[in-house]
Order: sequence, then structure tokens, then C-alpha cells
Amino acid sequence: MKDTILYFSGNWDDDCDIMESILENVDFVSGTARRQMYKQKAGTGGSMLFGLTWRGYLSKTKNRTKSKYKGLYKTKVMDDHPELEGIFKEFADTHFGGFHYTQVQMNKNFHCGKHFDSSNVGESILCAFGKKYKGGMTCVDYKDRIKKFDARDHPIQFNGAKFEHWVEEWTGGDRYTLVFFDNLKKKKLINRTLSLPDLKNEKTPLL
Repeated sequence: MKDTILYFSGNWDDDCDIMESILENVDFVSGTARRQMYKQKAGTGGSMLFGLTWRGYLSKTKNRTKSKYKGLYKTKVMDDHPELEGIFKEFADTHFGGFHYTQVQMNKNFHCGKHFDSSNVGESILCAFGKKYKGGMTCVDYKDRIKKFDARDHPIQFNGAKFEHWVEEWTGGDRYTLVFFDNLKKKKLINRTLSLPDLKNEKTPLL
């Protein structure tokens, strides 16, 4: 655990309550492609990437903000809520320090059917928040068995590119999740735009 705690107490249950209160103040919006992918109705929740993207186009009249990496742009939620970078880092350092991630997928009431995270690299960590909802178990098919987790109890670490996973239905309240992961496509682009010494000297997360 790091020496200075700004937002979190170091207690998992208390910190989940703090994170839930932070996420309640964020407007969750899904892009059309992601809504269609998971058959999400507009206005019922959202799924957004906090980090960097190679897609510079935002709308007909607006482009994304350039990052310090050539060819990479800040996602809209990163522009709208820059404070989340430090909040996510502190939460990760406090509860799964040393885990390498470059992106955070943010979800609110977003129901994911069976899928693989094909562009992810290695392990991901999933955390869920929401005191009132019931159900919403995360299911992971390890090929020889299916395991179910309540990601409110503790961080769940697994390889989403290797093992198919999904979320069960839930009722009774809002369900938030954060997925900390590394992204293959972004890493390839950074490898093309940075020299190897520069890349090795970068500290993670690359946000």
C-alpha cells in the first residue's frame, strides 16, 4: 500500500462505497457500436473507455484531444473527468498494487453476454460496485468448469482474451464495474510511434 491515501481508506468495503459515490457523479454514455454489440438500450446505462484510443474522430464537428503519443487520442470521458486518472491509480495501487494496466473500461448497468476480450493482453482485473443490486454475478468459463464471482467481494483477475465470460442478470439497484486491462492494439501503435528505449522507460499506466 502506498504511503499517502487521498481518496481511499485501504479497507475494501469502505473503498468500494467511496468508488460507488464517485462513479455516481459520472455521466455514462455508450457509443452506438458498443450498444449494438451488447444490445444495450440507450439511456439505460453505459460503457466507456477511460484511456487512449487511435480513433481521433469524435463527431462531424469535433475531434478528440491529442495525447502525448503520436496517433493516440484521449477518450471523451478522460477529457471530461481527468481527475479519474489519479483516482483509478490510487485505487489500483491500494488494492492490487503492481498490476500492469493501460486502460480502464467503465460500466454502469451494462449487461455483457458471453464474449472474449480479443484485443486485451494478458490478465484483466474486474471490480464491481453497488450496495443495492442483487445477482449480477460474473461468470468465467475456464473450459473445464464455470466459476461465478461477485466482484463486489474482492477484485477478480482472469484472462478475458483466453476465457469466455459474461454477466448474469441483476435487480434492485445500479451496478457499476471497472475493468483494468492492457490493450494490444494500443500497445502496437505505441511501439510504432515510440523508440524502444522510450517505451521501456515509460511508467504504467500509460494514461
